[in-house]
Amino acid sequence: MFSRALVCLLLAGIAPACRRSEPASPELNTPAIALGRLGKESGSAQKTDSLYWNAAALPWLLKEQIWRVRDEDHRGDSPRMRAFAQAAQSPQLFRELDRELRFDAVWLLGDPSTYKPLLEHLLETKDFTLGWLDHTSLIFHRGTQNAWQPAQLDDKRAQFRGKRAQASFLAEAATKLLAIKNTDEAKRRLEHAEKLDGKSPAVHAVWASYHLVRGDFSAALSAAERALKLDSDFLPALSAKTQALYATRQFSPAWELSQKLLERAPDDPGMLFYHAKLAHEAHAYEAESAALRKLITLAEQAGASPSGYRVYLGQAYASAGDAENALDQLSLALLDTRLPREQRKFADQLFLQIKDRVGLPSREE
Repeated sequence: MFSRALVCLLLAGIAPACRRSEPASPELNTPAIALGRLGKESGSAQKTDSLYWNAAALPWLLKEQIWRVRDEDHRGDSPRMRAFAQAAQSPQLFRELDRELRFDAVWLLGDPSTYKPLLEHLLETKDFTLGWLDHTSLIFHRGTQNAWQPAQLDDKRAQFRGKRAQASFLAEAATKLLAIKNTDEAKRRLEHAEKLDGKSPAVHAVWASYHLVRGDFSAALSAAERALKLDSDFLPALSAKTQALYATRQFSPAWELSQKLLERAPDDPGMLFYHAKLAHEAHAYEAESAALRKLITLAEQAGASPSGYRVYLGQAYASAGDAENALDQLSLALLDTRLPREQRKFADQLFLQIKDRVGLPSREE
């Protein structure tokens, strides 16, 4: 299940070994530093289920055997493993798993866009504290002790030899700093990284992400283009360009570019949902519906509620003029008591609008 290509994609922007002209540094090319932190914390008495990991982290756990993993998870497609992967996009599912397993730590590896909903939930709820941040990873611990400090990055940077390696480390660390909304520290690292290696596509791609966070979409697009001139196939730059195009309401080219991204990770829930959103804006409703149907399947396989996706799928069918399928999806969503209030309100209103439009009797009739 976890081919080298997929692992490289999930580590896009944090694993230079997956792109051309990579620096020769094991700690730069792999999450060795984060694994070392976890190894110190695991211990022989550590409960098997006390660590949550996202999909990108599992191959490394299986390879390094630092933290014990259940036997069924070695297959890579167990129901529990699918639930872990889906939880990165569903804080509600994460909480269900946490109530069952009582996680002591959370390891999030790779591109923050693949676990953005869970990360934002952890930052908001604050019952887990960020205990470590480096160029590949974020590690949270239950409780409020031993919070990570930005100065720890400078200590780690000094371990890398050569300007290119240090620039890569700083750029990828800046990506994680942006993800935790520390833009000032991210800017400091990016400025230093650019001085060290101004021809790094990673540096320019992260500058694009920085400008996106600040709402300067023209600057974001320019930075993404600079990165792509250096490496036309660099995934983080393609992603940043897609987001900049979407933010400037260039929906059709954004959707076309998102198709290239989706080809690289056809089963990634984050990319699928973003692709569906872009397809909706570009009025590519069949593509939107296909992505949402796949998301529903993935959610069901993981044991998560697919009802939120059903609401969006109902909207996609309605936009395409397919009232029957739209009503079917909305009805299924409204039967789910776990559907959030705002989504329930939207689904109910859309359901009534479609019924009125096609002349079906109201509920009272």
